[in-house]
Amino acid sequence: MGLRIQKDFFIYCVFGAMATAVNMLSYELFYSSLKLPNTPAVILAWFTAVTFAFFTNKYIVFREKGRKSKHTILSELLYFYLCRAASGLLDIIIMFIAVDLLSLNHTLWKFISNLAMGLCNYIAGKLFIFAKSKD
Repeated sequence: MGLRIQKDFFIYCVFGAMATAVNMLSYELFYSSLKLPNTPAVILAWFTAVTFAFFTNKYIVFREKGRKSKHTILSELLYFYLCRAASGLLDIIIMFIAVDLLSLNHTLWKFISNLAMGLCNYIAGKLFIFAKSKD
């Protein structure tokens, strides 16, 4: 693995951990404090974390600089949310099975779910969303 790839992955992991913290803390707020049902709490936490992740991924992790066309920015935004929606669906499925069906520890399974989502999101961000464009 090249030094550049290792550095990129390390930076992604740092901000991924921050997005995971945003996701988990939001979920705890919605589920435990506000007593929302599991699935709505997962969805709201996902939305909060994805909003945070878009800006940190775009400008810090994948170091987007310079002016881009409106079309390119909107495409990135669309692809980012679509890719995150797929991992968000994975989150909902994992949490539904673990918490609603099996009555397992919600905090532990939220963490496990975030690990699975993080890997999927890194691959999507690196290969599809923020791939170096000629724009």
